[in-house]
Amino acid sequence: MIKKISTLLLLFLATPVFACEFGSVSFSADFDGAKLDRCEQLSPSHYLLHSNPENRPINPSPWYSFKVVSKNKQDVVISIVFDSSRPRYLPKISHDGERWQNIDFEVQDKKLTFSLPLSPGSLWVSAQEIIDNQDYAEWTERLAKSDGIQKIAIGRSTQGREMTALISRANGSKEWMLLLGRQHPPEVTGALAMLPFVDAVLSDSPLAKSFRKRFNLLIIPNMNPDGVANGHWRHNTQGIDLNRDWINFSQVETQNAKKQIDRIVEADGRFVFAVDFHSTQEDVFYTMPTDYGLSPATFVDDWLAELNKTAASSFKVRPKPGSSPGRGIFKQYFADTFKTHAITYEMGDNTERAMITHIANQSAKTLMQHALATLPSQFYKKGS
Repeated sequence: MIKKISTLLLLFLATPVFACEFGSVSFSADFDGAKLDRCEQLSPSHYLLHSNPENRPINPSPWYSFKVVSKNKQDVVISIVFDSSRPRYLPKISHDGERWQNIDFEVQDKKLTFSLPLSPGSLWVSAQEIIDNQDYAEWTERLAKSDGIQKIAIGRSTQGREMTALISRANGSKEWMLLLGRQHPPEVTGALAMLPFVDAVLSDSPLAKSFRKRFNLLIIPNMNPDGVANGHWRHNTQGIDLNRDWINFSQVETQNAKKQIDRIVEADGRFVFAVDFHSTQEDVFYTMPTDYGLSPATFVDDWLAELNKTAASSFKVRPKPGSSPGRGIFKQYFADTFKTHAITYEMGDNTERAMITHIANQSAKTLMQHALATLPSQFYKKGS
């Protein structure tokens, strides 16, 4: 039996809501970040679900997230297919949408399969923990209550969602750092790193206060709110990879960010460093080469070396230097525009969550220490 998913529209944001029912079991995608496209019943207890990309071509990071609603106690088997792509994310379940646990699974012929013991009620199943637009709104609101932290709107997304930024100003300083996140919606471990990293630099610790007295901060935590809301695999609602649009600026999301960056530069601000948070299969820091002509030449190498010394010995800091001109990647745009370093901070999809938080805190601490030890003149090339 095949069930086509019924679709309702929340007209003010055009967010689809999906559901399909099979007697005592139903599947729904009625929440922010959900992803489910089609359901089939293969046997009385075996269901085949489909997650399709928002468009192709795409760098596949197949996302899935849905609720299973059972009318009684029963055991079911769920298989998920991803439009000929292999699964990337390991399934997790939650009884409340907040606390998650991994479950056993198998992959065969690009199909992800797992068993679920169901009780009456709802069970969330997701590729990763859910960090949705409401989570970002509550987090930025909390931080904006701190002295010296301002929350601003930098524009609206393609579907009209507000894009927000946090700003911390250092009186009399022209030096700015930029922290960026969630260009790719499924890359949740990047978000799990960014949130504590930002919490650390905006904290009341003596180090953070000293850091903010010298450096201004622009923080844009959620570059792709439409993709997050719609459960996209990678792109925005125009089918564009935002981390390939930092050259053409064809999308309103990158345009909004650039306009805010430009406002700072027009007010005589000077960007000295940037971090763009992502996820991939392993923990890695994509850096610019030391011979690329950026200032200071070894700023990132020295910072990551210090991180490697102070982090837990079970974590390996992996810098991967490289440049990619002409591809529209944020790191490259920043380096070419401001002649200073930027990194792509990638956490592994399956890295232990406690380790992600630990590394975020250590990264923030060692970055603040290293930046404060760097003279303002060292961030600028002569003639820049």
